[in-house]
Amino acid sequence: MAIRGVLTTICLGLLLTGCATAPPGSYFPPPSDPATTRVAETLRRAALAAGDDPSRYSFGFVSSFVAAAYSDEDGTFYVTDGLLHLPPSVLDAVIAHEVAHEVLGHVGSRRALALTLSASFGAAGVIAPGAGLADLLVNPLAVRAFSRRQELAADRKAVEILWDMGYRTPRRTLADALRTVDRTGPKPKEGLGGLFDTHPSLEERLAALEPIEPASSPTASVGLPR
Repeated sequence: MAIRGVLTTICLGLLLTGCATAPPGSYFPPPSDPATTRVAETLRRAALAAGDDPSRYSFGFVSSFVAAAYSDEDGTFYVTDGLLHLPPSVLDAVIAHEVAHEVLGHVGSRRALALTLSASFGAAGVIAPGAGLADLLVNPLAVRAFSRRQELAADRKAVEILWDMGYRTPRRTLADALRTVDRTGPKPKEGLGGLFDTHPSLEERLAALEPIEPASSPTASVGLPR
């Protein structure tokens, strides 16, 4: 699909969805903006590499120096200004990770899990007064643990997507992007780690990417998970 067609679809999608669910600081530059073209092309390449239809995707920007991207339901993505200032390979890797979440259905499954747990504890509270209160603790812990597993699964899928986007050292590309984003992002507040983390640690994510291709061999490839 031509980039002009993708941009048209993106703009229509944003107009139809409006800003009701957009995060604070979000904005939508015109299709002629170079940043719009850059993200649209990256998203198109990643969607095609994942075997998905890029015409159903839409995205917006978030005014923030933090380098980040995240996805919502219905193929909607948000990219921060901070991420746009990083090298193209970092943007490709981060977008590939978010597209992986989309094609794996992670956003919807997280919400479904949270609703299921809440409903289960609510029913238990009728039989055993006070059981519903446990939902306040157990539900966030369960959803966060589920989210951490999803992050590792999205990393594995992102490796496949990056390979099909033309990267012949996809594990190293993703690992380098994770390190770069970690250096530019805010550090978690002390005491908020462990069970309450929604993402695995950088060390855990890097370990899961092993074996990482040698930096001195750009054409080297290690058996990809298929």
